[in-house]
Amino acid sequence: MSIQEAAAILQRLGPRRIAMDIAAEAELARELSLLGCEIVDSAATADGARSAGFLAWEQADTGAAFTQALRRFDRLDTLILHSAGQPRHAIEPALFAAGWQRHPAGMMIGDYGAWSQYALPPLTFYQRAPKQGGGCLQQGSVEADALIARYALAATQVRPGDRVLVDGIGGSEGAAILAAQSRAGEVLSVGPGAGQIAPDLAGLADQSVDMIVAFEPSLPGDWTERLADFARILKFDGRLLLGWRRTPGDNRGPQDWASLVEMAGELFLPEHRFVQAPFGADPGGAHGLYPVPLEQEAGGDWLILSATANPLAGEGQSETFDHPAFPKANGPWPALVDFGTAYDNPWLYRAMVQMGERLGHDLKLARLAECVIEDSAPGSADRGAAIAVLGYRILELRLTNLADTIVGLIAAYLDEPVTEETPAHVCRWRISLAFLAGKLHELTGDRDGAKAWYRTTAQTEWVGFSPLLTTKSIAACFFEARLWLAEGDAETAKARFREGLDIALKAVAFPHAEQLGPRDQPLPFYMQELAEVIDMGSQCANALANMPLWERDPGLFWRQVDIRRFGLASWARDLERENNRLRAA
Repeated sequence: MSIQEAAAILQRLGPRRIAMDIAAEAELARELSLLGCEIVDSAATADGARSAGFLAWEQADTGAAFTQALRRFDRLDTLILHSAGQPRHAIEPALFAAGWQRHPAGMMIGDYGAWSQYALPPLTFYQRAPKQGGGCLQQGSVEADALIARYALAATQVRPGDRVLVDGIGGSEGAAILAAQSRAGEVLSVGPGAGQIAPDLAGLADQSVDMIVAFEPSLPGDWTERLADFARILKFDGRLLLGWRRTPGDNRGPQDWASLVEMAGELFLPEHRFVQAPFGADPGGAHGLYPVPLEQEAGGDWLILSATANPLAGEGQSETFDHPAFPKANGPWPALVDFGTAYDNPWLYRAMVQMGERLGHDLKLARLAECVIEDSAPGSADRGAAIAVLGYRILELRLTNLADTIVGLIAAYLDEPVTEETPAHVCRWRISLAFLAGKLHELTGDRDGAKAWYRTTAQTEWVGFSPLLTTKSIAACFFEARLWLAEGDAETAKARFREGLDIALKAVAFPHAEQLGPRDQPLPFYMQELAEVIDMGSQCANALANMPLWERDPGLFWRQVDIRRFGLASWARDLERENNRLRAA
Protein backbone atom coordinates (compact mmCIF):
# COMPACT_ATOMS: atom_id res chain seq x y z
CA MET A 1 0.00 0.00 0.00
CA SER A 2 3.04 2.29 0.04
CA ILE A 3 2.19 3.86 -3.33
CA GLN A 4 -1.38 4.65 -2.24
CA GLU A 5 -0.23 5.91 1.16
CA ALA A 6 2.36 8.18 -0.43
CA ALA A 7 -0.27 9.58 -2.81
CA ALA A 8 -2.66 10.21 0.09
CA ILE A 9 0.05 12.06 2.02
CA LEU A 10 0.95 14.21 -0.96
CA GLN A 11 -2.71 14.98 -1.68
CA ARG A 12 -3.16 16.47 1.77
CA LEU A 13 0.23 17.98 2.54
CA GLY A 14 1.92 18.58 -0.79
CA PRO A 15 5.65 18.02 -1.40
CA ARG A 16 7.54 18.74 1.81
CA ARG A 17 10.25 17.58 4.17
CA ILE A 18 9.16 14.49 6.13
CA ALA A 19 10.99 13.01 9.10
CA MET A 20 10.53 9.26 9.44
CA ASP A 21 12.26 6.03 10.39
CA ILE A 22 13.68 5.28 6.96
CA ALA A 23 14.90 1.80 7.87
CA ALA A 24 11.47 0.75 9.14
CA GLU A 25 9.52 2.54 6.37
CA ALA A 26 11.86 2.03 3.44
CA GLU A 27 9.17 1.43 0.80
CA LEU A 28 7.05 4.40 1.83
CA ALA A 29 10.15 6.62 2.06
CA ARG A 30 11.11 5.64 -1.47
CA GLU A 31 7.63 6.36 -2.86
CA LEU A 32 7.49 9.73 -1.12
CA SER A 33 10.90 10.59 -2.55
CA LEU A 34 9.65 9.71 -6.02
CA LEU A 35 6.79 12.17 -5.45
CA GLY A 36 9.19 15.00 -4.66
CA CYS A 37 9.28 14.90 -0.85
CA GLU A 38 12.54 15.33 1.04
CA ILE A 39 12.90 12.42 3.47
CA VAL A 40 15.11 12.78 6.54
CA ASP A 41 15.89 10.18 9.17
CA SER A 42 15.63 12.41 12.21
CA ALA A 43 12.99 14.84 13.35
CA ALA A 44 15.74 17.11 14.62
CA THR A 45 16.87 17.80 11.04
CA ALA A 46 13.32 18.63 9.91
CA ASP A 47 12.85 21.68 12.09
CA GLY A 48 10.80 24.53 10.63
CA ALA A 49 7.55 25.28 8.93
CA ARG A 50 6.13 22.90 6.34
CA SER A 51 7.98 19.95 7.87
CA ALA A 52 6.07 16.84 8.83
CA GLY A 53 6.78 13.83 10.97
CA PHE A 54 5.63 10.29 10.18
CA LEU A 55 4.86 7.98 13.08
CA ALA A 56 3.86 4.34 12.60
CA TRP A 57 2.31 3.14 15.84
CA GLU A 58 1.23 -0.48 15.93
CA GLN A 59 1.75 -1.17 19.62
CA ALA A 60 -1.11 -1.81 22.00
CA ASP A 61 0.45 0.63 24.50
CA THR A 62 -0.97 4.11 23.88
CA GLY A 63 0.13 5.52 27.20
CA ALA A 64 3.58 6.75 28.19
CA ALA A 65 5.36 5.06 25.30
CA PHE A 66 3.09 6.74 22.75
CA THR A 67 3.51 10.12 24.45
CA GLN A 68 7.28 9.69 24.38
CA ALA A 69 7.20 8.81 20.69
CA LEU A 70 5.23 11.98 19.96
CA ARG A 71 7.87 14.15 21.65
CA ARG A 72 10.27 13.47 18.79
CA PHE A 73 8.06 15.70 16.65
CA ASP A 74 7.60 18.60 19.07
CA ARG A 75 9.42 21.02 16.77
CA LEU A 76 7.41 20.11 13.68
CA ASP A 77 4.12 21.63 12.53
CA THR A 78 2.51 18.53 10.98
CA LEU A 79 2.15 14.89 11.97
CA ILE A 80 1.19 11.87 9.88
CA LEU A 81 0.03 8.93 11.98
CA HIS A 82 -0.19 5.35 10.78
CA SER A 83 -2.18 3.76 13.60
CA ALA A 84 -2.97 0.35 12.08
CA GLY A 85 -6.50 0.36 13.49
CA GLN A 86 -5.58 0.99 17.11
CA PRO A 87 -8.49 1.98 19.41
CA ARG A 88 -9.40 5.56 18.76
CA HIS A 89 -10.39 6.43 22.33
CA ALA A 90 -6.84 5.72 23.49
CA ILE A 91 -4.88 7.47 20.76
CA GLU A 92 -6.61 10.80 20.15
CA PRO A 93 -6.66 12.10 23.75
CA ALA A 94 -2.88 11.62 23.88
CA LEU A 95 -2.48 13.51 20.60
CA PHE A 96 -4.64 16.42 21.74
CA ALA A 97 -2.87 16.57 25.11
CA ALA A 98 0.48 16.74 23.30
CA GLY A 99 -0.62 19.91 21.47
CA TRP A 100 -1.89 18.43 18.20
CA GLN A 101 -5.23 18.92 16.48
CA ARG A 102 -6.81 17.26 13.49
CA HIS A 103 -5.53 18.65 10.20
CA PRO A 104 -8.26 20.67 8.42
CA ALA A 105 -7.54 18.73 5.22
CA GLY A 106 -7.27 15.42 7.05
CA MET A 107 -10.87 14.36 6.36
CA MET A 108 -12.15 15.14 2.90
CA ILE A 109 -15.73 14.27 2.06
CA GLY A 110 -14.70 11.02 0.37
CA ASP A 111 -12.92 9.90 3.56
CA TYR A 112 -15.92 10.31 5.86
CA GLY A 113 -17.04 6.70 5.55
CA ALA A 114 -13.69 5.44 6.86
CA TRP A 115 -14.21 7.04 10.30
CA SER A 116 -16.04 5.48 13.25
CA GLN A 117 -15.98 5.90 17.01
CA TYR A 118 -14.00 2.68 17.39
CA ALA A 119 -10.84 3.06 15.31
CA LEU A 120 -9.00 5.62 13.22
CA PRO A 121 -8.47 5.15 9.49
CA PRO A 122 -5.00 3.75 8.65
CA LEU A 123 -3.59 7.23 7.92
CA THR A 124 -4.59 10.33 9.87
CA PHE A 125 -3.19 13.86 9.78
CA TYR A 126 -2.58 16.44 12.51
CA GLN A 127 -1.14 19.92 12.90
CA ARG A 128 -0.03 22.08 15.78
CA ALA A 129 -3.03 23.40 17.71
CA PRO A 130 -3.05 27.18 18.21
CA LYS A 131 -4.72 26.69 21.61
CA GLN A 132 -6.22 23.98 23.75
CA GLY A 133 -9.89 23.06 23.47
CA GLY A 134 -10.24 24.41 19.94
CA GLY A 135 -13.53 22.91 18.85
CA CYS A 136 -14.15 19.95 16.57
CA LEU A 137 -10.55 19.74 15.36
CA GLN A 138 -9.53 18.84 18.91
CA GLN A 139 -12.32 16.38 19.49
CA GLY A 140 -12.35 12.68 18.73
CA SER A 141 -15.99 11.68 18.38
CA VAL A 142 -18.63 10.75 15.86
CA GLU A 143 -20.22 14.18 16.42
CA ALA A 144 -16.96 15.97 15.63
CA ASP A 145 -16.51 13.78 12.55
CA ALA A 146 -20.02 14.74 11.41
CA LEU A 147 -19.36 18.48 11.73
CA ILE A 148 -16.02 18.22 9.94
CA ALA A 149 -17.72 16.19 7.18
CA ARG A 150 -20.34 18.89 6.70
CA TYR A 151 -17.64 21.49 6.19
CA ALA A 152 -15.76 19.10 3.89
CA LEU A 153 -18.97 18.83 1.86
CA ALA A 154 -19.20 22.63 1.78
CA ALA A 155 -15.65 22.79 0.43
CA THR A 156 -16.77 20.83 -2.65
CA GLN A 157 -19.41 23.49 -3.31
CA VAL A 158 -17.01 26.45 -3.23
CA ARG A 159 -16.01 27.86 -6.62
CA PRO A 160 -12.54 29.23 -7.40
CA GLY A 161 -12.08 32.75 -6.01
CA ASP A 162 -15.33 32.75 -4.00
CA ARG A 163 -15.68 35.02 -1.01
CA VAL A 164 -17.19 32.65 1.55
CA LEU A 165 -19.01 33.40 4.79
CA VAL A 166 -19.20 30.70 7.48
CA ASP A 167 -21.98 31.25 9.99
CA GLY A 168 -22.80 28.64 12.63
CA ILE A 169 -21.42 26.02 14.99
CA GLY A 170 -17.71 25.39 14.66
CA GLY A 171 -17.41 28.43 12.41
CA SER A 172 -13.71 29.08 13.04
CA GLU A 173 -12.82 25.44 12.43
CA GLY A 174 -15.13 25.39 9.43
CA ALA A 175 -13.33 28.38 7.96
CA ALA A 176 -10.01 26.56 8.41
CA ILE A 177 -11.41 23.46 6.67
CA LEU A 178 -12.72 25.52 3.76
CA ALA A 179 -9.39 27.34 3.45
CA ALA A 180 -7.54 24.01 3.36
CA GLN A 181 -9.89 22.13 1.04
CA SER A 182 -11.25 24.69 -1.43
CA ARG A 183 -9.98 27.37 -3.81
CA ALA A 184 -11.90 30.11 -2.03
CA GLY A 185 -10.45 33.57 -2.46
CA GLU A 186 -11.42 34.65 1.07
CA VAL A 187 -13.11 32.86 3.98
CA LEU A 188 -14.88 34.87 6.68
CA SER A 189 -16.55 33.57 9.83
CA VAL A 190 -19.26 34.98 12.07
CA GLY A 191 -18.37 35.39 15.73
CA PRO A 192 -17.23 37.70 18.50
CA GLY A 193 -13.50 37.24 17.89
CA ALA A 194 -11.08 39.68 16.32
CA GLY A 195 -11.32 39.63 12.55
CA GLN A 196 -14.71 37.91 12.61
CA ILE A 197 -18.01 39.25 11.26
CA ALA A 198 -20.54 40.48 13.83
CA PRO A 199 -23.59 38.19 14.11
CA ASP A 200 -25.98 40.84 12.78
CA LEU A 201 -24.01 40.85 9.46
CA ALA A 202 -24.33 44.64 9.35
CA GLY A 203 -20.67 44.88 8.38
CA LEU A 204 -21.29 43.11 5.07
CA ALA A 205 -22.54 45.09 2.08
CA ASP A 206 -25.42 43.97 -0.11
CA GLN A 207 -24.44 41.36 -2.71
CA SER A 208 -20.90 41.06 -1.37
CA VAL A 209 -20.57 37.31 -0.68
CA ASP A 210 -20.26 34.49 -3.23
CA MET A 211 -21.16 31.63 -0.91
CA ILE A 212 -22.63 31.16 2.55
CA VAL A 213 -22.08 28.04 4.65
CA ALA A 214 -24.49 28.01 7.59
CA PHE A 215 -24.86 25.01 9.90
CA GLU A 216 -27.13 26.05 12.75
CA PRO A 217 -26.31 29.71 12.08
CA SER A 218 -26.36 32.41 14.71
CA LEU A 219 -29.86 33.82 15.09
CA PRO A 220 -30.15 37.43 16.21
CA GLY A 221 -33.81 37.05 15.23
CA ASP A 222 -36.13 34.42 13.76
CA TRP A 223 -34.55 31.79 11.46
CA THR A 224 -36.59 33.09 8.54
CA GLU A 225 -35.14 36.54 9.16
CA ARG A 226 -31.68 34.95 8.97
CA LEU A 227 -32.47 33.66 5.50
CA ALA A 228 -33.47 37.20 4.54
CA ASP A 229 -30.10 38.42 5.83
CA PHE A 230 -28.39 35.82 3.66
CA ALA A 231 -30.43 36.88 0.62
CA ARG A 232 -29.29 40.48 1.14
CA ILE A 233 -25.55 39.78 1.24
CA LEU A 234 -25.44 36.98 -1.35
CA LYS A 235 -24.47 37.92 -4.89
CA PHE A 236 -26.93 37.34 -7.70
CA ASP A 237 -25.02 34.18 -8.72
CA GLY A 238 -24.21 33.17 -5.14
CA ARG A 239 -24.63 29.78 -3.49
CA LEU A 240 -25.90 28.71 -0.09
CA LEU A 241 -25.44 25.55 1.99
CA LEU A 242 -27.82 25.45 4.96
CA GLY A 243 -28.13 22.98 7.79
CA TRP A 244 -30.26 22.67 10.92
CA ARG A 245 -30.56 19.78 13.36
CA ARG A 246 -34.08 18.43 13.74
CA THR A 247 -34.99 19.40 17.32
CA PRO A 248 -38.65 18.82 18.21
CA GLY A 249 -40.13 21.80 20.00
CA ASP A 250 -37.21 24.12 19.22
CA ASN A 251 -38.55 26.94 17.05
CA ARG A 252 -35.15 28.56 16.58
CA GLY A 253 -34.84 26.55 13.37
CA PRO A 254 -37.15 24.91 10.83
CA GLN A 255 -39.01 21.89 12.14
CA ASP A 256 -39.25 19.92 8.91
CA TRP A 257 -38.23 19.81 5.28
CA ALA A 258 -41.45 21.42 4.08
CA SER A 259 -40.85 24.55 6.16
CA LEU A 260 -37.20 24.86 5.13
CA VAL A 261 -37.78 24.30 1.40
CA GLU A 262 -40.80 26.60 1.33
CA MET A 263 -38.97 29.51 2.94
CA ALA A 264 -35.74 28.93 1.03
CA GLY A 265 -37.75 28.73 -2.18
CA GLU A 266 -39.10 32.24 -1.65
CA LEU A 267 -35.60 33.72 -1.61
CA PHE A 268 -33.40 31.25 -3.52
CA LEU A 269 -33.52 28.34 -5.96
CA PRO A 270 -33.26 25.14 -3.84
CA GLU A 271 -31.15 22.41 -5.48
CA HIS A 272 -30.46 19.36 -3.32
CA ARG A 273 -31.18 17.81 0.02
CA PHE A 274 -28.40 15.93 1.80
CA VAL A 275 -28.61 12.86 3.97
CA GLN A 276 -26.15 12.41 6.84
CA ALA A 277 -26.67 9.11 8.62
CA PRO A 278 -24.90 5.89 9.69
CA PHE A 279 -24.61 3.20 7.05
CA GLY A 280 -26.01 0.62 9.46
CA ALA A 281 -27.87 0.31 12.73
CA ASP A 282 -24.81 1.16 14.86
CA PRO A 283 -24.72 4.96 15.53
CA GLY A 284 -21.02 4.66 16.34
CA GLY A 285 -20.21 3.02 13.02
CA ALA A 286 -19.33 4.48 9.65
CA HIS A 287 -21.49 7.33 8.35
CA GLY A 288 -22.23 8.85 4.97
CA LEU A 289 -23.15 12.31 3.71
CA TYR A 290 -24.56 12.49 0.20
CA PRO A 291 -27.09 14.42 -1.93
CA VAL A 292 -30.53 13.18 -2.85
CA PRO A 293 -33.04 14.77 -5.23
CA LEU A 294 -34.88 17.74 -3.80
CA GLU A 295 -38.18 15.93 -4.28
CA GLN A 296 -37.06 12.87 -2.30
CA GLU A 297 -37.68 12.65 1.43
CA ALA A 298 -34.38 12.85 3.30
CA GLY A 299 -33.92 11.13 6.66
CA GLY A 300 -31.39 11.70 9.41
CA ASP A 301 -31.15 14.18 12.25
CA TRP A 302 -30.12 17.08 10.03
CA LEU A 303 -31.92 19.17 7.45
CA ILE A 304 -29.19 20.09 4.94
CA LEU A 305 -30.10 22.00 1.80
CA SER A 306 -28.14 23.59 -1.02
CA ALA A 307 -29.55 26.53 -2.97
CA THR A 308 -28.55 29.15 -5.52
CA ALA A 309 -29.47 32.81 -5.73
CA ASN A 310 -31.78 33.64 -8.62
CA PRO A 311 -29.51 35.23 -11.25
CA LEU A 312 -32.49 36.83 -12.99
CA ALA A 313 -32.50 39.31 -10.11
CA GLY A 314 -29.19 40.60 -11.50
CA GLU A 315 -30.85 42.01 -14.60
CA GLY A 316 -29.69 45.59 -15.03
CA GLN A 317 -26.86 45.10 -12.51
CA SER A 318 -24.06 44.19 -14.93
CA GLU A 319 -21.85 47.08 -13.79
CA THR A 320 -21.44 45.43 -10.37
CA PHE A 321 -20.39 42.06 -11.80
CA ASP A 322 -16.81 40.98 -11.10
CA HIS A 323 -15.95 37.32 -11.56
CA PRO A 324 -14.04 36.30 -8.40
CA ALA A 325 -11.71 33.96 -10.27
CA PHE A 326 -10.88 36.66 -12.86
CA PRO A 327 -11.27 39.94 -10.97
CA LYS A 328 -11.06 43.22 -12.83
CA ALA A 329 -8.26 44.38 -10.57
CA ASN A 330 -5.99 41.61 -11.90
CA GLY A 331 -6.83 42.22 -15.57
CA PRO A 332 -7.01 42.89 -18.35
CA TRP A 333 -8.26 39.38 -19.09
CA PRO A 334 -8.74 37.86 -22.56
CA ALA A 335 -12.20 37.87 -24.14
CA LEU A 336 -12.51 34.20 -23.20
CA VAL A 337 -13.30 35.16 -19.59
CA ASP A 338 -14.62 38.70 -20.11
CA PHE A 339 -18.17 37.83 -19.08
CA GLY A 340 -19.02 41.24 -17.67
CA THR A 341 -19.05 42.99 -21.05
CA ALA A 342 -20.20 40.01 -23.13
CA TYR A 343 -23.51 39.28 -21.41
CA ASP A 344 -26.40 41.64 -20.84
CA ASN A 345 -26.82 39.87 -17.49
CA PRO A 346 -23.38 38.40 -16.65
CA TRP A 347 -24.74 36.97 -13.38
CA LEU A 348 -26.22 34.21 -15.54
CA TYR A 349 -22.83 32.82 -16.46
CA ARG A 350 -21.87 30.90 -13.33
CA ALA A 351 -25.46 30.09 -12.37
CA MET A 352 -26.60 28.85 -15.79
CA VAL A 353 -23.62 28.13 -18.02
CA GLN A 354 -20.42 27.09 -16.24
CA MET A 355 -20.18 23.31 -15.96
CA GLY A 356 -19.59 22.23 -12.37
CA GLU A 357 -20.75 25.57 -10.98
CA ARG A 358 -24.21 26.10 -12.39
CA LEU A 359 -27.57 25.31 -10.84
CA GLY A 360 -27.59 21.64 -9.90
CA HIS A 361 -31.32 20.99 -10.20
CA ASP A 362 -31.90 19.94 -13.81
CA LEU A 363 -35.54 21.03 -14.07
CA LYS A 364 -34.88 24.41 -12.50
CA LEU A 365 -31.86 24.89 -14.75
CA ALA A 366 -34.03 24.18 -17.78
CA ARG A 367 -36.73 26.55 -16.51
CA LEU A 368 -34.12 29.25 -15.96
CA ALA A 369 -32.95 28.79 -19.55
CA GLU A 370 -36.54 29.06 -20.78
CA CYS A 371 -37.00 32.34 -18.91
CA VAL A 372 -33.81 33.76 -20.44
CA ILE A 373 -34.88 32.71 -23.93
CA GLU A 374 -38.22 34.43 -23.43
CA ASP A 375 -36.78 37.72 -22.18
CA SER A 376 -33.29 38.16 -23.68
CA ALA A 377 -32.30 40.12 -26.77
CA PRO A 378 -32.42 38.01 -29.99
CA GLY A 379 -28.69 38.07 -30.76
CA SER A 380 -27.30 38.30 -27.23
CA ALA A 381 -24.82 35.96 -25.58
CA ASP A 382 -27.45 35.44 -22.89
CA ARG A 383 -29.90 33.99 -25.38
CA GLY A 384 -27.27 31.84 -27.08
CA ALA A 385 -26.21 30.36 -23.76
CA ALA A 386 -29.80 29.64 -22.73
CA ILE A 387 -30.60 27.90 -26.02
CA ALA A 388 -27.52 25.71 -25.56
CA VAL A 389 -28.45 24.78 -21.99
CA LEU A 390 -32.00 23.87 -22.95
CA GLY A 391 -30.95 22.14 -26.17
CA TYR A 392 -28.44 19.87 -24.46
CA ARG A 393 -31.07 18.98 -21.86
CA ILE A 394 -33.37 17.87 -24.68
CA LEU A 395 -30.51 15.91 -26.27
CA GLU A 396 -29.60 14.19 -22.99
CA LEU A 397 -33.21 13.19 -22.32
CA ARG A 398 -33.70 12.12 -25.95
CA LEU A 399 -36.80 14.32 -26.27
CA THR A 400 -37.11 13.85 -30.03
CA ASN A 401 -40.41 15.72 -30.22
CA LEU A 402 -38.79 18.94 -28.97
CA ALA A 403 -35.65 18.83 -31.12
CA ASP A 404 -37.14 20.79 -34.03
CA THR A 405 -38.17 23.60 -31.67
CA ILE A 406 -34.59 24.06 -30.48
CA VAL A 407 -33.23 23.83 -34.03
CA GLY A 408 -35.64 26.62 -35.00
CA LEU A 409 -34.33 28.78 -32.17
CA ILE A 410 -30.75 28.03 -33.28
CA ALA A 411 -31.49 28.93 -36.89
CA ALA A 412 -33.05 32.23 -35.83
CA TYR A 413 -30.07 32.99 -33.60
CA LEU A 414 -27.60 32.40 -36.43
CA ASP A 415 -29.69 34.63 -38.70
CA GLU A 416 -29.03 37.60 -36.43
CA PRO A 417 -26.50 40.03 -37.98
CA VAL A 418 -22.92 40.06 -36.69
CA THR A 419 -20.98 43.33 -36.59
CA GLU A 420 -17.67 44.54 -35.21
CA GLU A 421 -19.48 45.45 -32.00
CA THR A 422 -20.87 41.95 -31.50
CA PRO A 423 -19.39 40.46 -28.29
CA ALA A 424 -16.90 37.66 -28.81
CA HIS A 425 -19.03 35.32 -26.70
CA VAL A 426 -21.77 35.50 -29.33
CA CYS A 427 -19.27 33.92 -31.73
CA ARG A 428 -18.79 31.17 -29.16
CA TRP A 429 -22.51 30.43 -29.06
CA ARG A 430 -22.96 30.59 -32.83
CA ILE A 431 -20.44 27.77 -33.28
CA SER A 432 -21.60 25.78 -30.26
CA LEU A 433 -25.24 26.01 -31.32
CA ALA A 434 -24.51 24.98 -34.91
CA PHE A 435 -22.81 21.87 -33.52
CA LEU A 436 -25.77 21.20 -31.21
CA ALA A 437 -28.14 21.49 -34.17
CA GLY A 438 -26.13 18.77 -35.91
CA LYS A 439 -26.49 16.50 -32.88
CA LEU A 440 -30.23 17.20 -32.66
CA HIS A 441 -30.66 16.29 -36.33
CA GLU A 442 -28.88 13.01 -35.65
CA LEU A 443 -31.31 12.47 -32.76
CA THR A 444 -34.28 12.80 -35.13
CA GLY A 445 -32.64 10.71 -37.86
CA ASP A 446 -32.17 13.58 -40.31
CA ARG A 447 -28.68 12.68 -41.52
CA ASP A 448 -28.55 15.26 -44.31
CA GLY A 449 -29.56 18.00 -41.88
CA ALA A 450 -26.88 16.85 -39.45
CA LYS A 451 -24.22 16.97 -42.15
CA ALA A 452 -25.29 20.49 -43.15
CA TRP A 453 -25.08 21.79 -39.58
CA TYR A 454 -21.72 20.10 -39.03
CA ARG A 455 -20.50 21.85 -42.19
CA THR A 456 -21.71 25.17 -40.78
CA THR A 457 -19.87 24.49 -37.53
CA ALA A 458 -16.59 23.60 -39.21
CA GLN A 459 -16.70 26.64 -41.48
CA THR A 460 -17.71 29.26 -38.89
CA GLU A 461 -14.88 31.57 -37.84
CA TRP A 462 -13.47 30.88 -34.36
CA VAL A 463 -10.48 33.25 -34.35
CA GLY A 464 -12.49 36.11 -32.85
CA PHE A 465 -13.14 34.12 -29.68
CA SER A 466 -10.50 31.51 -28.91
CA PRO A 467 -8.71 28.52 -30.45
CA LEU A 468 -10.27 26.49 -27.63
CA LEU A 469 -13.57 26.80 -29.51
CA THR A 470 -12.19 24.50 -32.20
CA THR A 471 -13.21 21.52 -30.07
CA LYS A 472 -16.63 22.03 -31.68
CA SER A 473 -15.18 22.57 -35.15
CA ILE A 474 -13.03 19.44 -35.02
CA ALA A 475 -15.80 17.36 -33.50
CA ALA A 476 -18.14 18.51 -36.26
CA CYS A 477 -15.67 17.28 -38.90
CA PHE A 478 -15.24 13.99 -37.05
CA PHE A 479 -18.96 13.36 -36.62
CA GLU A 480 -19.70 14.25 -40.20
CA ALA A 481 -16.99 11.84 -41.32
CA ARG A 482 -18.62 9.14 -39.22
CA LEU A 483 -21.92 9.71 -41.04
CA TRP A 484 -20.23 9.44 -44.43
CA LEU A 485 -18.48 6.24 -43.39
CA ALA A 486 -21.80 4.66 -42.40
CA GLU A 487 -23.08 5.48 -45.90
CA GLY A 488 -20.04 3.89 -47.54
CA ASP A 489 -18.41 7.11 -48.79
CA ALA A 490 -14.88 6.64 -47.47
CA GLU A 491 -13.38 9.40 -49.65
CA THR A 492 -15.63 12.15 -48.30
CA ALA A 493 -15.08 10.82 -44.77
CA LYS A 494 -11.34 10.99 -45.35
CA ALA A 495 -11.62 14.62 -46.46
CA ARG A 496 -13.53 15.48 -43.29
CA PHE A 497 -10.94 13.79 -41.07
CA ARG A 498 -8.28 15.76 -42.91
CA GLU A 499 -10.19 18.99 -42.32
CA GLY A 500 -10.49 18.23 -38.58
CA LEU A 501 -6.73 17.68 -38.39
CA ASP A 502 -6.05 20.92 -40.27
CA ILE A 503 -8.27 22.90 -37.87
CA ALA A 504 -6.41 21.39 -34.90
CA LEU A 505 -3.05 22.37 -36.41
CA LYS A 506 -4.25 25.95 -36.98
CA ALA A 507 -5.48 26.14 -33.40
CA VAL A 508 -2.15 24.88 -32.05
CA ALA A 509 -0.25 27.40 -34.21
CA PHE A 510 -2.39 30.27 -32.94
CA PRO A 511 -0.50 32.91 -30.87
CA HIS A 512 -1.58 31.86 -27.39
CA ALA A 513 0.23 34.40 -25.22
CA GLU A 514 -2.60 36.92 -25.02
CA GLN A 515 -5.27 34.23 -24.84
CA LEU A 516 -3.55 32.57 -21.91
CA GLY A 517 -4.02 35.55 -19.61
CA PRO A 518 -1.50 37.33 -17.35
CA ARG A 519 1.93 35.70 -17.34
CA ASP A 520 1.98 35.08 -13.60
CA GLN A 521 -1.70 34.18 -13.37
CA PRO A 522 -2.58 32.24 -16.52
CA LEU A 523 -6.07 30.87 -17.08
CA PRO A 524 -5.94 27.54 -15.22
CA PHE A 525 -8.05 25.68 -17.78
CA TYR A 526 -6.43 26.99 -20.96
CA MET A 527 -3.65 24.45 -21.51
CA GLN A 528 -5.90 21.57 -20.52
CA GLU A 529 -8.52 22.53 -23.08
CA LEU A 530 -5.83 23.16 -25.69
CA ALA A 531 -4.68 19.60 -25.00
CA GLU A 532 -8.25 18.48 -25.77
CA VAL A 533 -8.02 20.29 -29.11
CA ILE A 534 -4.79 18.41 -29.85
CA ASP A 535 -6.29 15.12 -28.69
CA MET A 536 -9.29 15.55 -30.96
CA GLY A 537 -6.96 16.37 -33.84
CA SER A 538 -4.92 13.27 -33.04
CA GLN A 539 -8.00 11.10 -33.41
CA CYS A 540 -8.61 12.59 -36.85
CA ALA A 541 -4.98 11.74 -37.62
CA ASN A 542 -5.50 8.20 -36.31
CA ALA A 543 -8.48 7.80 -38.60
CA LEU A 544 -6.51 9.00 -41.61
CA ALA A 545 -3.55 6.77 -40.83
CA ASN A 546 -5.74 3.70 -40.44
CA MET A 547 -8.10 4.27 -43.38
CA PRO A 548 -6.61 1.24 -45.24
CA LEU A 549 -8.13 -0.91 -42.48
CA TRP A 550 -11.61 0.35 -43.33
CA GLU A 551 -11.88 -1.85 -46.41
CA ARG A 552 -10.56 -4.89 -44.53
CA ASP A 553 -12.74 -4.60 -41.42
CA PRO A 554 -14.67 -1.49 -40.32
CA GLY A 555 -14.71 -2.65 -36.70
CA LEU A 556 -10.94 -3.06 -36.71
CA PHE A 557 -10.60 0.42 -38.17
CA TRP A 558 -12.91 1.97 -35.58
CA ARG A 559 -11.06 0.35 -32.68
CA GLN A 560 -7.96 2.32 -33.65
CA VAL A 561 -9.77 5.61 -33.01
CA ASP A 562 -10.27 6.82 -29.45
CA ILE A 563 -13.64 8.59 -29.43
CA ARG A 564 -13.75 9.41 -25.69
CA ARG A 565 -12.74 13.05 -26.17
CA PHE A 566 -15.70 13.61 -28.44
CA GLY A 567 -18.22 12.70 -25.78
CA LEU A 568 -16.42 13.06 -22.47
CA ALA A 569 -18.66 15.77 -21.00
CA SER A 570 -21.82 13.91 -22.02
CA TRP A 571 -20.45 10.68 -20.59
CA ALA A 572 -19.65 12.44 -17.29
CA ARG A 573 -23.18 13.88 -17.08
CA ASP A 574 -24.71 10.48 -17.85
CA LEU A 575 -22.57 8.90 -15.13
CA GLU A 576 -23.60 11.58 -12.62
CA ARG A 577 -27.27 11.00 -13.38
CA GLU A 578 -26.84 7.26 -12.93
CA ASN A 579 -25.04 7.79 -9.62
CA ASN A 580 -27.86 10.03 -8.42
CA ARG A 581 -30.41 7.41 -9.45
CA LEU A 582 -28.55 4.72 -7.50
CA ARG A 583 -28.31 6.95 -4.43
CA ALA A 584 -32.03 7.60 -4.57
CA ALA A 585 -32.73 3.88 -4.85
